[in-house]
Amino acid sequence: MKQRCVIFLFIFSTQLWAQDNRSTIAGQVTIDSLAIENVHIVNLNSNVGTLSDRFGLFRLPIILHDTILFSSMQLQSKKMIIQPEHLNQKILKIELSIKVNKLPEVIVDRQENTKGVNAVTLRLPNSDKEPLNQLERKLNYYSQAPVAIVILATLLGQSGGIDDIYNIVSGNRRKDRKLKNLLDGDMQNKINQEYIQIIRNHFQDDFFIKTNHITKEKINSFIEHCLPKNIIYLFDKERHLEIMDIFISESNNFNRILHLTKH
Repeated sequence: MKQRCVIFLFIFSTQLWAQDNRSTIAGQVTIDSLAIENVHIVNLNSNVGTLSDRFGLFRLPIILHDTILFSSMQLQSKKMIIQPEHLNQKILKIELSIKVNKLPEVIVDRQENTKGVNAVTLRLPNSDKEPLNQLERKLNYYSQAPVAIVILATLLGQSGGIDDIYNIVSGNRRKDRKLKNLLDGDMQNKINQEYIQIIRNHFQDDFFIKTNHITKEKINSFIEHCLPKNIIYLFDKERHLEIMDIFISESNNFNRILHLTKH
């Protein structure tokens, strides 16, 4: 009996040790480079799960050789066993595919046979694309041509001319364009913030403090300052030495800007 208790305690403590030693990794789920929301991501070894957000981003605790399951109603499920290269990537790029159901022959001109047949199954144009949201539909409805072209089209009697002029005069087109730019900016900013934290964790604070003379509370601002130098692209390509050169060369500019703003 004592021997069984010892074995049980050993197994239980081993599981706890493995759980405690899992590190959180970030990732993004896409289809044809488009971010996918509400994909279920489950670590089958630890039974810990999460969902991708509207930018396709997620975080999950993992260790080497964990099996991760990606699933959604409309997508092909995918399993991934964590390998050393996945840990080195710091951010996982997961490409999923649309679930295609094979159906028997369908005669689409008989209504009873069309029940349950969707656009993806029939491979209709754009059936594999994400539906447009309300703002995107409105922008597609508006003519994006210059004002002079819209006026000329109206004078020539082309359809949509009056509506297009109204949308320009009322400011609807400009307002919705600005709103879309803001939403796109929010999405890009969120992705940037994810990368900033990942890059910071990779190089570690001592590198920024001792080599670049950046104070700890300014490290994130410094990395953001360097984003226009394409450090995210370089990081994805694992060109870390080039990123270090950029950090070293930009540190003086960044500290000079901080000094000027204080005075």
